[in-house]
Parts: sequence; C-alpha cells; structure tokens
Amino acid sequence: MSKVLVESPRSGRAGARALEGSRRQRRNRLDPDGEGAPQRVGMRRDAIARKHFGEHLGPLFRYLRGQVNRPWSKVHGELCAQLDRRSVVQAHLFQHIEDQVAADTVWRDGEVWARTWRGLEPIAECRAELFVHPRTGILLVNRARVIALQRRRETRAASAAQPHPDRRTGVPGMAPDSQWHRIDGIWYEVALRSLDAADEGAPAYDVVLRRHVDGRQAELLRARYGRARVYAVAKRQLGGTVLRAHGLRSDVEEGGVERAAHVTPQRSK
Repeated sequence: MSKVLVESPRSGRAGARALEGSRRQRRNRLDPDGEGAPQRVGMRRDAIARKHFGEHLGPLFRYLRGQVNRPWSKVHGELCAQLDRRSVVQAHLFQHIEDQVAADTVWRDGEVWARTWRGLEPIAECRAELFVHPRTGILLVNRARVIALQRRRETRAASAAQPHPDRRTGVPGMAPDSQWHRIDGIWYEVALRSLDAADEGAPAYDVVLRRHVDGRQAELLRARYGRARVYAVAKRQLGGTVLRAHGLRSDVEEGGVERAAHVTPQRSK
C-alpha cells in the first residue's frame, strides 16, 4: 500500500529551471539603473516552485470504506503493518486517516459524540465519513452526517422558496398546523389554530402579534402566517441543535446577553 500511496514520481519539476542556480541568478539580476539588486537572499526565498510528493489517497479511502463493519483495532493494526510510521511521508498518511475516520468517540445522551479539533461534538456534525462506535469498537459509516447534510440542503431549498425571511414552513417533520417564526431575533415553533375553531364569544389572542384578532385582521394574518383565517395559540423556543441542523441561528446566541444588559435600565444612585 505504501508504494501505491506515496512512492510515486515527484511532481513540480516542470516549474524549476534545468540550469543550476538559475533562480538565484534571476533574483540577483540588476535593474537597468544598476541599484536594484537585493543585498542578501535566503534559501527559503529562492525555493519557489519546489517539487512536492504526490499522495494518491483514493486507494486508502477505498480501503477504509471496504473495512466497514469490522473491528477498528484489526483495521488499524493492518494499516500499521503496511505503513511505516518511522517514515515522515508514510506517517503523514495517518493524519489523512484521522480526517476520514472519527476514532475517538464517546457515548453521551443516547448518541455518539466525537472528539475533533473543534472539541466534543455530535457525530452528525463531524466531518469524518466513518466513525468507530464507542461501545462495540466497530467501524461504521457516518450516516448521521449524510442525513444532516441532506436536511440542510432541503432547508436551504425551502428557505430560498420562502418569501418571508423570518418564517419557515414545510420543514421536514413539521406538523401541518405549525410554523417557525423569528421573533425579536429568536426562532420559535408556533402552533396555529383556525379562527373558525375559536370559542364563540371569546376573543382569539395571538401570542405572536400580542393582540386579539378576528376576521377583520385578515391582511395582517396573511402577511404574518401566509393565511388569513389562522392565529398563533402557542409558541416554543427552538433549541440550538435544531437550528444548526437547519442552517438557522438566533441573534441572541451572539449578542443576546450584551443586548439585554444594554437595554436594562440602571438604577439611580
């Protein structure tokens, strides 16, 4: 495997001159006025268009995908037997393996979490295509990441089709009588009810508009909910995990504390 991955002809020679010292001579060439040559030139400065090693990582990634449903200890042992960690070039391949496989995982809150350079995060947010189950030690496909990416694409497509920037409808898994609304910078799940189903004689109070509504506010309701005969009966703040899964963010996550502290009136001494 090492011969296929790293022991290939080095590329980059075409960018260098065949004549030895030609780059240094070109850099030390005098300007027409005779005063433009540098006083000193370092080796690193002359090392332009350097040759580099070729890495054919496709065979390595295909090998890892072919080892799915096997114990990671055996797969890792086979890799160590075929790749020499004492070689700088071959040891570098293990960094690509760490990018492809999330091996440092833990079981937390009923799901798998992975330790990455960003810290501890759910496996659905991890960029690795494969992961090692923390309980069984089996190498598995990160299907949670695929599902999360698909949901983000669907949410972006739905958001592009939404005429209202602070309203989301038709999100996968959303109830027919529910919508997502951004109110004062915070995203809420809003439960809707038909005005026709409201109690007779009792005014219908809209928790989003913060006022009583009836059939006379048809234009206001249509502008807010896309329908004229519904109103909001309840709302629930959406969690950060749901927002990140659908590419949304509440403004309070960034500056909510500072903004709240800013608007709080100070007591007079």
